[in-house]
Amino acid sequence: MPISGDEMHSLEPMQEAEEKELIARFELMLASNGVQFFDVEEFDLITEYYLETGQYQHAWKAIELGSDQHPTSPAFALKRARYLVAVDRLEEASKELENSAALDPNNPELAGTKGMLYTKMGRIPEAIAAFKLALQQSNDPFPYCTQLGGLYQNLGRYEEAIKMYKQILEEEPEDENALYHLATCYDLTEQGDKAIEWFTAFLTKHPFSETGWYHLGITFARNQKLDKALWAMDFALVIDEKFTAAYYEKARILERIERYEEAANVYLLSLENDDPSGYCYYRLGTCYRMMERVADAQAAFKKALAADPELDEAHLELALIFSDKEKHFEAIHHIKKALAMEADNPDYHLVAADIYKKMGLLLESENRYRTVLYTLKTTDPEIYMDYAELLLDMDHVDQAYDVLTEGLTVYPESEALYAVYAGYVFSSEDRKEAFLWLKKGLALSPFEVTALLLEYFPHLAEDKEVMKLIKPYIL
Repeated sequence: MPISGDEMHSLEPMQEAEEKELIARFELMLASNGVQFFDVEEFDLITEYYLETGQYQHAWKAIELGSDQHPTSPAFALKRARYLVAVDRLEEASKELENSAALDPNNPELAGTKGMLYTKMGRIPEAIAAFKLALQQSNDPFPYCTQLGGLYQNLGRYEEAIKMYKQILEEEPEDENALYHLATCYDLTEQGDKAIEWFTAFLTKHPFSETGWYHLGITFARNQKLDKALWAMDFALVIDEKFTAAYYEKARILERIERYEEAANVYLLSLENDDPSGYCYYRLGTCYRMMERVADAQAAFKKALAADPELDEAHLELALIFSDKEKHFEAIHHIKKALAMEADNPDYHLVAADIYKKMGLLLESENRYRTVLYTLKTTDPEIYMDYAELLLDMDHVDQAYDVLTEGLTVYPESEALYAVYAGYVFSSEDRKEAFLWLKKGLALSPFEVTALLLEYFPHLAEDKEVMKLIKPYIL
């Protein structure tokens, strides 16, 4: 009696050498255009191997040869349906499944194959029902738990997905995909404490699961338990010292707690253990910038772009470095590169505005502010203040006041905008109007507005009338 692919999983697995020998014998036959005899079980194993590894032409060849050598076996009709589903010939697959059901209605793989077909046809409720039936009929629920977990997760039915992934991990604790999806479902349902509880219990049973420690660390980090997150990542790295993702996440955690030198060293270890990643070089560069190691940061950002020329964040950082060095042409080159990749990023336009202003290209700078405020519809009190300052530098005084007024309309409780507006009006010597705006701001937030006014316009601390007005509000 031939075994189905479903039953095959429940048997003792073939020794790796035996499997390789069987596949090698089949492929040698194909290469030599010869014909060898394989029994039904061997054809079943060969077909299953090729279907699972995505080698569909070889799978089809095995199905056809198997059917020729064993014309009375019903096993190959179902394999043919599996193949047709895999290559998206869905109408043919549906007919082949009908034929298979007539030949072998009790085959436990039949319901699972129907589930695969319904999934590809977008008939998700029917797919779920088919996989549930397969789960009841199968001696090995593993493949159907995987299918159901994915469907439930895509539907947002996370609790049901969690149950499926847990069931998988009871039988296959080394299944990295199941661990990943389980952690994702816990995160999407904001069940951080339950995730920590589950992964802790899992690691009690499987203490050498580096992937388990890694996801426990990620979960700790998401729950702001950063010391415990580092502890878990260290366990993952003790088990597998070449675990690149664990190095990367450890470095990110160290960044979050401002241990930049340690983070940089861990990023360097990550780069040693894997092909250089542009984003990893970028993170390394940000650590160097925080440590004020500007030359090292610049070198890291350039390496980031060498590894990934489309990494706009690295162009941004180089623009900022060159701007700080007053190398404005180099700075504008890099910020233009960043904008070419992400034209709708308001931060990039604002950096460009600042660089153009430093270069004396005030009209270009103004265009960037207008793009941010009126095209990208991005607003912030600081943007209005910086834009107004630029307009005053251009002697567009009325337009500058209009921008600040607009800002106060959008942000009527912005202490900074009241302080700046009042300060500018004092500078224009319209003291009556200035006192009016200062009073409005002081009524809103006396201490903050006073502090900001004197920060932006320190000379007003010597203005007796101004300080007389402020005094009753802050005493």
